[in-house]
Amino acid sequence: MILFVAGFSLTSVREVIPAHAQDSERSLEDAIRSKVEAGQIDAALDQARRAVGQYPNSSTLCQLLGAALFKKGLNEGARTAFRRAIELDPSVPQNYYNLALVNLSEKQYARAVGPLETFLRLEPDNAEAHLLLGRAYHNLNRTVPAIEQFKKALALAPQLPLAHYHLGYAYQSQGNRKPALDEFKREIELNPNFYDSYWLAGDIELEQGNLDRAEDFYGKGIRLKPEAFQAHYGLGRALLAKKQLAAAGTELRRALELKPDDVEAHYALARAYQQMGDKELAQREFAVCAQINARRQSVSSGVAGKQP
Repeated sequence: MILFVAGFSLTSVREVIPAHAQDSERSLEDAIRSKVEAGQIDAALDQARRAVGQYPNSSTLCQLLGAALFKKGLNEGARTAFRRAIELDPSVPQNYYNLALVNLSEKQYARAVGPLETFLRLEPDNAEAHLLLGRAYHNLNRTVPAIEQFKKALALAPQLPLAHYHLGYAYQSQGNRKPALDEFKREIELNPNFYDSYWLAGDIELEQGNLDRAEDFYGKGIRLKPEAFQAHYGLGRALLAKKQLAAAGTELRRALELKPDDVEAHYALARAYQQMGDKELAQREFAVCAQINARRQSVSSGVAGKQP
């Protein structure tokens, strides 16, 4: 089999390398690996291409070629190289993992599942692979097996970053708010600089009527990520529910600065103005809601821009 990467024929390389100049396979592996680790990706890629031409049946060199291509953003070439590495030696787990990473980087979740399942048959105790497989399942709306994978990941590595978050998100998608909230809180304890756990926890507390706790989560999210729409919008809703109308208006206007076409935020702001007795501003916001909804309906019906 001839391997083509980025329009480069590896057979032609082998023809131009004199026998006396050929390096040992192991020395080439070490040299390429060192260049990749040092961030010298162009040099690593060039050497890897030549090395695979010299040793076309080396699974390890194909793996290193795939790694260099992936780091350069040449995903299709990386995919080809990792598949070739698997073909040459199906017993090496890393190649399945690498192939899955390429697919996940492109949000090709269905294509990532098979390599990850194979990897885990070879290395069943790899917590990160269970987490990645769970994420792939969840994005394919396979929530139950996703939860199973997240639990397996946490059984192997209880402090694995984002594992509690993804488990909580999966529970929330099922409508299981209490276990979801518990997982988000656990993620916050372990990973306090990860923003998403705060606003998602705030949303659950707000839905359950725990306004002070919701306000606290949203506020912490804003301090962590001041330009975050979700936390400003959530805090605005919490303050509106607490009848702190001026503060609610401030947060909702800030949310709309960040996401001007969010109809729910415009509606919440209209309600705030309405409760403050400012009928003119409330009506303006309700009108904006109507305009956004009409525009969305026009786009979804396929008549946007249609000439009369």
